Amino acid sequence: MIYAACFFLTYKTLFQLSYVERFASLSYFAYGLIAIHILGFFWCLMECAISLKGRLMGSFICAVPLVIGLELLSPNSIKLNFWLLKSEYLARVAATRPSPDGRLSVVVFSHTVYLPSMPGGYLCTTEIVYDNSNDMRLIAKTDDGRASVAPIGDNFYFRYPPCG
Repeated sequence: MIYAACFFLTYKTLFQLSYVERFASLSYFAYGLIAIHILGFFWCLMECAISLKGRLMGSFICAVPLVIGLELLSPNSIKLNFWLLKSEYLARVAATRPSPDGRLSVVVFSHTVYLPSMPGGYLCTTEIVYDNSNDMRLIAKTDDGRASVAPIGDNFYFRYPPCG
Protein backbone atom coordinates (compact mmCIF):
# COMPACT_ATOMS: atom_id res chain seq x y z
CA MET A 1 0.00 0.00 0.00
CA ILE A 2 2.82 2.38 0.81
CA TYR A 3 4.46 1.56 -2.51
CA ALA A 4 1.18 2.33 -4.35
CA ALA A 5 0.88 5.70 -2.61
CA CYS A 6 4.51 6.54 -3.43
CA PHE A 7 3.92 5.51 -7.05
CA PHE A 8 0.89 7.82 -7.22
CA LEU A 9 2.80 10.76 -5.74
CA THR A 10 5.74 10.18 -8.08
CA TYR A 11 3.79 10.16 -11.32
CA LYS A 12 1.56 13.04 -10.19
CA THR A 13 4.66 15.09 -9.38
CA LEU A 14 6.21 14.29 -12.76
CA PHE A 15 3.04 15.43 -14.54
CA GLN A 16 2.92 18.59 -12.42
CA LEU A 17 6.55 19.45 -13.18
CA SER A 18 5.95 18.89 -16.89
CA TYR A 19 3.83 22.07 -16.95
CA VAL A 20 7.06 24.06 -16.61
CA GLU A 21 8.50 24.52 -20.11
CA ARG A 22 12.03 23.33 -19.37
CA PHE A 23 10.69 20.15 -17.71
CA ALA A 24 8.10 19.35 -20.40
CA SER A 25 9.73 16.00 -21.23
CA LEU A 26 8.99 14.69 -17.72
CA SER A 27 5.50 13.76 -18.86
CA TYR A 28 7.07 11.02 -21.02
CA PHE A 29 8.76 9.63 -17.90
CA ALA A 30 5.41 9.66 -16.08
CA TYR A 31 3.71 7.78 -18.94
CA GLY A 32 6.61 5.30 -18.99
CA LEU A 33 6.37 4.83 -15.23
CA ILE A 34 2.66 4.09 -15.51
CA ALA A 35 3.17 1.64 -18.40
CA ILE A 36 5.96 -0.23 -16.58
CA HIS A 37 3.83 -0.51 -13.44
CA ILE A 38 0.83 -1.84 -15.36
CA LEU A 39 2.99 -4.50 -17.01
CA GLY A 40 4.64 -5.30 -13.68
CA PHE A 41 1.28 -5.58 -11.98
CA PHE A 42 0.06 -8.21 -14.45
CA TRP A 43 3.37 -10.06 -14.26
CA CYS A 44 3.17 -10.14 -10.45
CA LEU A 45 -0.44 -11.35 -10.54
CA MET A 46 0.52 -14.20 -12.87
CA GLU A 47 3.51 -15.08 -10.68
CA CYS A 48 1.33 -15.11 -7.55
CA ALA A 49 -1.28 -17.27 -9.26
CA ILE A 50 1.33 -19.77 -10.48
CA SER A 51 3.13 -20.02 -7.14
CA LEU A 52 -0.15 -19.99 -5.14
CA LYS A 53 0.65 -16.93 -3.03
CA GLY A 54 -2.85 -15.72 -2.23
CA ARG A 55 -1.95 -13.12 0.39
CA LEU A 56 0.56 -11.44 -1.89
CA MET A 57 -1.96 -11.46 -4.75
CA GLY A 58 -4.53 -9.85 -2.44
CA SER A 59 -2.03 -7.14 -1.58
CA PHE A 60 -1.44 -6.37 -5.25
CA ILE A 61 -5.15 -6.33 -5.98
CA CYS A 62 -5.84 -3.95 -3.04
CA ALA A 63 -3.18 -1.52 -4.28
CA VAL A 64 -5.02 -0.87 -7.55
CA PRO A 65 -8.17 0.66 -5.98
CA LEU A 66 -5.93 2.78 -3.78
CA VAL A 67 -4.15 4.33 -6.77
CA ILE A 68 -7.42 4.78 -8.69
CA GLY A 69 -9.08 6.34 -5.63
CA LEU A 70 -6.20 8.74 -5.10
CA GLU A 71 -6.39 9.72 -8.78
CA LEU A 72 -10.12 10.39 -8.55
CA LEU A 73 -9.79 12.39 -5.32
CA SER A 74 -6.74 14.43 -6.33
CA PRO A 75 -7.24 17.88 -7.85
CA ASN A 76 -6.86 18.50 -11.56
CA SER A 77 -3.19 19.17 -12.41
CA ILE A 78 -3.91 22.46 -14.12
CA LYS A 79 -5.96 23.65 -11.10
CA LEU A 80 -3.13 22.63 -8.81
CA ASN A 81 -0.75 24.59 -11.04
CA PHE A 82 -3.01 27.64 -10.71
CA TRP A 83 -3.23 27.36 -6.92
CA LEU A 84 0.52 26.96 -6.55
CA LEU A 85 1.44 29.85 -8.86
CA LYS A 86 -1.48 32.24 -8.27
CA SER A 87 0.72 34.96 -6.76
CA GLU A 88 3.03 34.83 -9.80
CA TYR A 89 0.02 35.11 -12.13
CA LEU A 90 -1.30 38.07 -10.14
CA ALA A 91 2.11 39.76 -10.49
CA ARG A 92 1.95 39.28 -14.28
CA VAL A 93 -1.53 40.80 -14.34
CA ALA A 94 -0.37 43.76 -12.24
CA ALA A 95 2.47 44.41 -14.69
CA THR A 96 0.08 44.52 -17.67
CA ARG A 97 -1.54 47.74 -18.80
CA PRO A 98 -5.28 47.74 -19.45
CA SER A 99 -6.73 48.76 -22.80
CA PRO A 100 -8.13 52.31 -23.20
CA ASP A 101 -11.64 51.07 -22.40
CA GLY A 102 -10.40 49.64 -19.07
CA ARG A 103 -10.54 45.98 -20.10
CA LEU A 104 -7.61 43.88 -18.99
CA SER A 105 -7.23 40.50 -20.65
CA VAL A 106 -4.00 38.54 -20.47
CA VAL A 107 -3.00 34.90 -20.92
CA VAL A 108 -0.88 34.11 -17.88
CA PHE A 109 -0.28 30.42 -18.66
CA SER A 110 -0.45 28.33 -21.80
CA HIS A 111 0.33 24.63 -22.10
CA THR A 112 0.15 22.70 -25.37
CA VAL A 113 -0.05 18.91 -25.52
CA TYR A 114 0.32 16.69 -28.56
CA LEU A 115 -2.41 14.02 -28.73
CA PRO A 116 -1.52 11.26 -31.20
CA SER A 117 -5.12 10.03 -31.51
CA MET A 118 -5.13 10.02 -35.31
CA PRO A 119 -2.45 10.13 -38.02
CA GLY A 120 -0.91 13.56 -37.68
CA GLY A 121 -2.38 13.97 -34.21
CA TYR A 122 -3.76 17.08 -32.59
CA LEU A 123 -2.21 19.94 -30.66
CA CYS A 124 -4.46 20.87 -27.74
CA THR A 125 -3.85 23.93 -25.60
CA THR A 126 -4.95 24.79 -22.08
CA GLU A 127 -4.71 28.42 -21.04
CA ILE A 128 -5.19 30.32 -17.81
CA VAL A 129 -6.58 33.74 -18.67
CA TYR A 130 -7.18 36.83 -16.55
CA ASP A 131 -10.02 38.99 -17.83
CA ASN A 132 -11.85 41.68 -15.86
CA SER A 133 -14.72 42.16 -18.33
CA ASN A 134 -16.84 39.21 -17.08
CA ASP A 135 -18.04 38.77 -20.67
CA MET A 136 -17.76 35.07 -21.50
CA ARG A 137 -18.16 35.72 -25.25
CA LEU A 138 -15.07 37.95 -25.29
CA ILE A 139 -13.07 35.55 -23.13
CA ALA A 140 -13.96 32.57 -25.35
CA LYS A 141 -12.85 34.36 -28.53
CA THR A 142 -9.44 33.13 -29.75
CA ASP A 143 -7.47 33.18 -33.01
CA ASP A 144 -8.38 29.50 -33.56
CA GLY A 145 -12.10 29.97 -33.01
CA ARG A 146 -14.45 29.80 -30.08
CA ALA A 147 -12.95 28.24 -26.96
CA SER A 148 -14.50 26.49 -23.99
CA VAL A 149 -14.20 28.60 -20.85
CA ALA A 150 -14.50 27.66 -17.18
CA PRO A 151 -14.24 30.27 -14.41
CA ILE A 152 -11.77 29.67 -11.59
CA GLY A 153 -12.43 32.77 -9.51
CA ASP A 154 -11.02 36.27 -9.05
CA ASN A 155 -11.44 37.01 -12.80
CA PHE A 156 -9.27 34.00 -13.77
CA TYR A 157 -10.55 31.46 -16.30
CA PHE A 158 -9.47 28.19 -17.86
CA ARG A 159 -9.71 28.50 -21.62
CA TYR A 160 -9.56 25.48 -23.93
CA PRO A 161 -9.19 26.58 -27.58
CA PRO A 162 -10.22 24.08 -30.26
CA CYS A 163 -7.63 21.37 -30.93
CA GLY A 164 -6.08 21.32 -34.34
